[in-house]
Amino acid sequence: MKEVDNLILGGGISGISASYHIGHEHCLILEKESHSLGILKSEDFNGFTWDLGPHVSFTKHDYVKNLFSKNVNEEFFEHAVFPKSYYKNIWINHPVQSNLYQLPEDIKKKCIDSFLQERDKDKKVDQISNYSEWLDFSLGKEISSRFVAPYTRKYWTVDPRDLSTDWIGPRMHVPKKEEFLKNAEEKNTKSTHYITKVRYPKQGGYESFVRPMTKNANILNNHEIASINLKDKIVRCKNNKIFTYKNLISSIPLPIFIKLSENLRNETYEAAKKLNCSKLLLVNVEIPHPSKSDAHWLYVYDEKMYTTRVTLMENLSHNNCPKGKSGAQVEVYFSEKNPPKENYDAISKKVLKELYQIGLIEDHVSIEDVKYHNVFLEYANIIFDHERKQSLDIIFKDLSKFGYKRNDIELNPTTDWSDEIPAKGSLNLIGRFGEWKYFWSDDCVMAGKTYKGYSS
Repeated sequence: MKEVDNLILGGGISGISASYHIGHEHCLILEKESHSLGILKSEDFNGFTWDLGPHVSFTKHDYVKNLFSKNVNEEFFEHAVFPKSYYKNIWINHPVQSNLYQLPEDIKKKCIDSFLQERDKDKKVDQISNYSEWLDFSLGKEISSRFVAPYTRKYWTVDPRDLSTDWIGPRMHVPKKEEFLKNAEEKNTKSTHYITKVRYPKQGGYESFVRPMTKNANILNNHEIASINLKDKIVRCKNNKIFTYKNLISSIPLPIFIKLSENLRNETYEAAKKLNCSKLLLVNVEIPHPSKSDAHWLYVYDEKMYTTRVTLMENLSHNNCPKGKSGAQVEVYFSEKNPPKENYDAISKKVLKELYQIGLIEDHVSIEDVKYHNVFLEYANIIFDHERKQSLDIIFKDLSKFGYKRNDIELNPTTDWSDEIPAKGSLNLIGRFGEWKYFWSDDCVMAGKTYKGYSS
């Protein structure tokens, strides 16, 4: 049995960041996989570099900017963001509410009329109870039903009415009436995407931004957790290794953490079962010609298509693909609420046909010449349904008995890192799935940074 000052569960970016900022010499990380960095890992395949899910850095935090820049010796590309959307054989600059001029006149008129009707209603934001009502109120029912609601069902795997609204923040642009009408008629619209510029490493994929943080880290790979005794501060692994700790920092998915933890109330175990997230099938497609689009990523509104979002790897860094070829990373989402109806290979083959349909693969290219491989991620995005807050409240109250320090922001889907740093106890949760929050990679770094000066 080994006693550890700071025992960290999970070697993804959150766990790595916590160890990095505390000091690797004071920490031990247990990781069930044979590799570290979790979903930020990049891999080479047939001369292509693929990230384990789409990643770009668009952080507003100077600390993260400087850290990532230092980690790649300032060898990165900075791109002005250019996303596009696909809707029934039409390419639209993203987001659609700022680019109506690209739509057929009949659809455009319906969108305008619907938007104006909603704005004329005497309705207040505090009367809105779900994301569906928010979309109707903010964009009009026509834009909501044609574009955003179908995409929501594809990306979040649930209907908009089943989502809360507290996660939205700046992620959805809500135009003023004057801006909306102007952009419906003018071609040269300003970008209203919540991301304006992104950075991406020149070499090695997104992992290169964070890999140097693992240097000198004490990581035990292939150590899957079997049980956690919160009362006696004992962690047992499936390989029969046992660890005791002074402080525990968990970045593993919260439902798993609760399931493995002893000494909790039955109500807590039941609450953890109500935390929902999406699952992700990545279809990495090797295309035998240069990219047919200059966009960095594409949204596909058509609900009949599996393809939800496409990241064009070549446009992030030409080093991601062999010369003369391009790589399309396609996202297809599922969840317990919306499970797959076919096996992954059958879905992938349909995705290939969809890439032909939307024009990313040239018609003359034989489908036999297009190679692909699948990657499945059990945890993709937190689903912000109406049970999330209540379930987390039950969980956090119970964990407070074992050294977890509650704070005012813990139930919020996002964290404002300009706020006061939350208090740390002997039991801590960290990261997107550890805290069950809407975290990006920079949020995970900042969450780890809050442990700087953390004492054992």
